[in-house]
Amino acid sequence: MKKSWLNILLLLLVVGLAGCTNRQAQKKWVHSTTPTIFVHGYGSSSRAEDSMVAAARKAGVTETVVQAQVKADGRVALHGPSIKGKRNPIVQVNLQNNRNTNMAEGGRYIRNVVWKLKEEDGIKTFNLVGHSMGNTDNFAFLNDYGQEKGMPRLKKQVVLAGAGLTGAPVNNQVFQRMVTHLQNLKNNYPHAQVLNIMGDKGGGTDGWIDNQSSRSIKEMLGNRPASYRQVVIHGKNAQHSKLHENPRVFKLINQFLWGR
Repeated sequence: MKKSWLNILLLLLVVGLAGCTNRQAQKKWVHSTTPTIFVHGYGSSSRAEDSMVAAARKAGVTETVVQAQVKADGRVALHGPSIKGKRNPIVQVNLQNNRNTNMAEGGRYIRNVVWKLKEEDGIKTFNLVGHSMGNTDNFAFLNDYGQEKGMPRLKKQVVLAGAGLTGAPVNNQVFQRMVTHLQNLKNNYPHAQVLNIMGDKGGGTDGWIDNQSSRSIKEMLGNRPASYRQVVIHGKNAQHSKLHENPRVFKLINQFLWGR
């Protein structure tokens, strides 16, 4: 009998602590139905987004995470619960054509994800988080489809290890196509808040993208952003592919997107 009472008391204690933690999280983070869409980089997958998403869940930001599988032809399938009415839902994009360097195609992929969320869950606003070339896909989407009639509105965008229109080798064909495609973004970018996070593992580069190119994102967006902040992460964990595993990056993203 004593053992049964002890078990009940332990259960009540656990439930009480869980409730207290949940209340604290709700006080720390906004309570919004705006989904945040995570987009991975070239040759990668939604697994590159896992640590950032897990950090948000652990911090109590959200309990709702769904997958958006994007086929090579652009068709989108959502896997998981409906995000309609949920607190700070997260959508992890997984691109089947993960080695695409066609800006128009990449932009169409993200457009289809946003439109699918509008059709199925009725979203009116959204946030974007991109890593590496995922940012290029996001920028191409905003440039090409941001003014589309009925398109949900971008509120906040996190650019992680992204490149702007300067600072890359002139013989880089992918970069040159990006410059051509996005040169008018400064006239098309929505009035959203922007957080630009770049890595410097030494020598002003994350090992793949120079900080000079990342800083030029500000010029690429012109005066359109409602606010703009850039942060440089230093050290060995500032390497290009380690940035999305960096605890400081987690904190910056959580606070920017969901902090009260």
